[in-house]
Amino acid sequence: MKKTDILIIGGGPAGLVTAVTARKNNPDKKIILVREYSKCAVPCGLPYIFNRLDAVKKDTMPDKAYKANKIDLVIEEATNIDTENKKVTLGNKEEINYDKLVLATGSNPAVIPIKGVETSGVYQIKKDMSYLEDLREAVLQAKDIVIIGGGFIGVELAEELSAMEGKNISIVEILEHCLIAPFDEEFAIAGEEKIKEKGVKLYLKTAVEEIIGKDKVEAVKLNNGEQISADLVIMSVGARPNIKLAKEAGIKIVEKGGVLADEFMRTNIPDVFAVGDCAETRNFFTGKSNLIMLASVACYEARIAGANLYRASENLVRNEGTIAAFSTCLNRLVIASVGLNEKTAAEENIAIAVGVSEAPNHHPETLPGTGTIKVKLVFEKSSKILIGGQVAGPESIAEMINLIAVAIQKKMTVRELANLQVATHPLITAPPTAYPIIKAAEMVL
Repeated sequence: MKKTDILIIGGGPAGLVTAVTARKNNPDKKIILVREYSKCAVPCGLPYIFNRLDAVKKDTMPDKAYKANKIDLVIEEATNIDTENKKVTLGNKEEINYDKLVLATGSNPAVIPIKGVETSGVYQIKKDMSYLEDLREAVLQAKDIVIIGGGFIGVELAEELSAMEGKNISIVEILEHCLIAPFDEEFAIAGEEKIKEKGVKLYLKTAVEEIIGKDKVEAVKLNNGEQISADLVIMSVGARPNIKLAKEAGIKIVEKGGVLADEFMRTNIPDVFAVGDCAETRNFFTGKSNLIMLASVACYEARIAGANLYRASENLVRNEGTIAAFSTCLNRLVIASVGLNEKTAAEENIAIAVGVSEAPNHHPETLPGTGTIKVKLVFEKSSKILIGGQVAGPESIAEMINLIAVAIQKKMTVRELANLQVATHPLITAPPTAYPIIKAAEMVL
């Protein structure tokens, strides 16, 4: 039996960051990371393997950090966890004894029960490199492609495929708009307009009733009776935590499906931690359980777990909850959100004040390539603390959402944001006279 101080199961972003952070905090400990596949995909890069990247292998997470940090990498499936004896069994029957265990088992694509979903030509967005190779080849051969689901992966995939010659791309979304969960309506519509400019057809407030085809998919039947021609269907309807190992080991699972993890990323079993998509997340504002599956959130949790493995209780790093920072780029338009929007604040019965501002991304705005930045800030009305923000504009404004995210984490007030000090430059930012974050805060004042 192999022995190690720290054993990590899962080689995605959460597993990698846990391992590297654990090494920085514990230079003398032995660390082993077990993952099923020899190569791991960069999850956020998956929509771009079809056009911008001309090969699946170009979306591979590099392994150099393991060697550089003296982390032993074991390519094998973990099949059983014995928490009482602190050992993990692998698919080859080998056993590894651990002192501390971190679950970073990620998530699996969600599957909705549609008639015909098993038909040849129906794919999901998986992280298995060989599966992605097959999917990429199928996309190259296809003409009529239907994407089920208008979340981030769905719209990014549609935008990517629409740039390929001879493709007819459609999205079927059951909600009233694509991306409507993280965004207020005007921002979701702005994103939709940009992908429609690329020729993508949107079927909103519509569900897929049946996937039609005998030997291979031929069409998609909608719940309004309409049929869309399709020789390829890609399901992009979210993900579910990969909790099989944890559940079988008696590790507690929350009602929404993730592994229970406290504010220090510890499970209910001593010396067992959970991070990333497989773990429960809690809302920064309400403390309620939710499942936010983002690589950025996974890495945040991984840094906490990696730091806490051997830390004394009085020095533990605390997870304050996820603020859910999202961003995407559709046909050169960046839209991003963080925290609560008007809709989610209303759902929580939080009284709010909202400020909106628009400004050019260059100054003077007669400079070539000038576009418009739109910023929306949401404040809790009584405390005047920032609780949410959304931005839309040219690619140059992409990091603006992270400034807003920091302000939320630091519980900045509307007055503090109105007095924000910023760097500006004619070619790369809004003007100092009308910086949109400041102007939105001034509107609230």
